[in-house]
Amino acid sequence: MNESFLHYIWELQYFDKKDLKTTDGETIMIMAPGKGNTNSGPDFQTAKIKIGPMDWAGSVEIHITASAWMSHGHSDDSAYDNVILHVVWQNDVPVSRTDGTRIPTLELQHRVDAEMIRNYKRLVNNPASIPCESSLNKVDSLTKLSMLDKALMQRLESKAANVMQLFNQANQDWEEVAFQLTARNFGFKINNEPFFSLTQSVPRKVLLKHGDNLTHIEALLFGQAGFLDYTINDEYLKLLQREYHALAAKYDLEKEKLKPSLWKFMRLRPANFPTLRIAQFSALIFKNKNLFSRITEAERLPEVKSIFDVSTSEYWHRHYRFGRSTARSISHLGDDSVDNILINTISPLLVAYGKQRGDQQFIDRAVDFLQKIPGETNKIVKSWKLLSLEAHSAFDSQALIELNNNFCLKRRCLSCNIGASLLKPQVP
Repeated sequence: MNESFLHYIWELQYFDKKDLKTTDGETIMIMAPGKGNTNSGPDFQTAKIKIGPMDWAGSVEIHITASAWMSHGHSDDSAYDNVILHVVWQNDVPVSRTDGTRIPTLELQHRVDAEMIRNYKRLVNNPASIPCESSLNKVDSLTKLSMLDKALMQRLESKAANVMQLFNQANQDWEEVAFQLTARNFGFKINNEPFFSLTQSVPRKVLLKHGDNLTHIEALLFGQAGFLDYTINDEYLKLLQREYHALAAKYDLEKEKLKPSLWKFMRLRPANFPTLRIAQFSALIFKNKNLFSRITEAERLPEVKSIFDVSTSEYWHRHYRFGRSTARSISHLGDDSVDNILINTISPLLVAYGKQRGDQQFIDRAVDFLQKIPGETNKIVKSWKLLSLEAHSAFDSQALIELNNNFCLKRRCLSCNIGASLLKPQVP
């Protein structure tokens, strides 16, 4: 038995309420069990309960044993003086408020269906990564869809919270936030941190001063990334080196320069080499001086995708790295790369902006974009597909990733609509 299961039992009232009494023998009538509290203080608030002849309004506290009231320090905490009912699995000691008045206690250990307890233990102790995989076919489609909606919004809100942290660190400058987040996404998983560090190394305001000169933008970014610290017989490299040394001296940048060893090339396809990604990011900055404004003004998916339809300078049409020519490179971002940026950067950015402004249209737009982008393909999504839950859109794949990572793997079955439906007592 654990407290999360007791919370579930109390919230949904899945216990025998016949002849319900406190441990002192007073009758109990539950009008409203209260709303779960995720902050400090009692577990359920705004409950309404009739105990004996008296109607009470206040909070409910949940514990496995009544003695946890003391071990958790509630007996000396006035924040718990408004508790009107102590709900426990086992009543081992009487408990009181700070003024010494006794708190009515309800013991549940003989009122919960044994089969439901067994089902819960089987579910959370299942070694499979998806604990309900053998029972998922018993769950109706509406319950599954409602859980995907819940998981998707939880994922977006979590990502938006990270965006807001960056917003506060960036002196509440949304253009700076868009610049840094997009750069991080250009590194994808392998080089996202070096790319983010690069935005700290090259101030956006410096890039904007040279926003009409793609060569200067490349010189600043490649130079600060540490990729110009080589002696190679390559004319374009030499041009960027000359430009960088002048610009670095002008803006006192060299002390912030990154080490080339931070960047990873191993096990990457040439199209994902950080050198080519920096060239593409340079082209993006060159084309979009005010990236955030472009993103928030784009109301339709084709419009926002067009922001990333940029072509690198001519040199990178035939190179992946300095000094190594190839018959053909990839000067544009591929569709998959653009979709990745839309999923992991643009949508969370719009949600954060919408929440900060109190404007639902940006949140709705983020969700709309995800519904129109093809679903991602990865190990997690494939595992759900085997259970007949397919990702038709990025909305679905992001929801399934969240469901796997923050519900299934953490065994939060009671917080999941699917798990909760499987544990719901059967009506005779």
